[in-house]
Amino acid sequence: MRNIVIAIAVACAAAGCATKQVERANVRFLHWNVGHFGDGTCSVASIPESKGKEAAAKYVNFLASVDADVIGITEYSENFTTNGSMKSSAALFKGYEKSVGPAKGDVCNAIFFRPAKATKIDERNVFFERHFEDTYYRAVKLSVSGVPVWFVQTHLDSNTYLSGHGKDREAQMNKIIEDFRDEPNVVIAGDFRVGVRVPGKKCFPAPEEYKVFEDAGYELANLFGTGTYPIESPLQPLDNIMLKGVGISEVRFIEADRLSDHLAISCKLSIYGEE
Repeated sequence: MRNIVIAIAVACAAAGCATKQVERANVRFLHWNVGHFGDGTCSVASIPESKGKEAAAKYVNFLASVDADVIGITEYSENFTTNGSMKSSAALFKGYEKSVGPAKGDVCNAIFFRPAKATKIDERNVFFERHFEDTYYRAVKLSVSGVPVWFVQTHLDSNTYLSGHGKDREAQMNKIIEDFRDEPNVVIAGDFRVGVRVPGKKCFPAPEEYKVFEDAGYELANLFGTGTYPIESPLQPLDNIMLKGVGISEVRFIEADRLSDHLAISCKLSIYGEE
C-alpha cells in the first residue's frame, strides 16, 4: 500500500477531518493487453473456429489462476475466433459484467467486473482530441463496498515520431489526469506506449514519461519501468497501473503462457472509505 494510507491520514489531518478512513474491501485487479486474443501471434482474430474451444480453455485457465475481481483489457476483440462464431465475453469472462468501448483499428478497451464485488454507477468513453491513431479511454465508476472508484482503461498513441505528433501521448496522459482531477479514488491502467519508435529501428523505452502521473499524485504499479513487451524479451515498459486514493500491494508481472505478446500485471487493491 506504500504511501497511500499515510497520504490519506495527512490530508485528513490537514483539513481537520472528523472522520476516519478505514479499509472497506480488497479487490484483485488484472491489467492485460491481450493482443486481440491472437495467442501470442500479434495478429488480430487469428484463432480459427476449429481451434476455438481449445484456445479459449487456455485463456480461461489463466484468468482463473489470477482470480481477478476487476479486469482491464486493451486490444480487446469481441470476436474470439476469426469468423466470430465464439464471442470473447461469453467464452472467457463468464461471471463478469462488461463495459466495452468501440473497436478502432488496434484500439479497443474493455473492463470486466464481478457483480458480487462491484456495482456499476456510471461509465464513459472519451476519444483524445490530439492523436494520430483513434485512441481513447474507457472508464467505469464502480461502487466497491459502498465506495465509488473509477476504473479507467486506455491505449495511447505510438506514432510520436511523426511530424506534428511529438506531444500526442503527453497530451493524452494529461487529458486523463485532468478529467479525473476531482475524483478521490481512481485506477488507471493500459498500454501507454511509452518510448520512441523509429521506423525500421527498435523502440527506445522511455519510462520517464510516467512521471506526469507521479507529479499529479498517482502511485505506479510499474514503478521501476519493468518491461512488459515483447513477450520473448520484455524490455519496453508499455503497460502500467496508476492509482489515486487506492492502496496497492502484491504486484506481479505475469507471462501468461504466451497467450499475448504482452505481460499481464496483477495486483491487490485496498479500497478505503469513511468509518
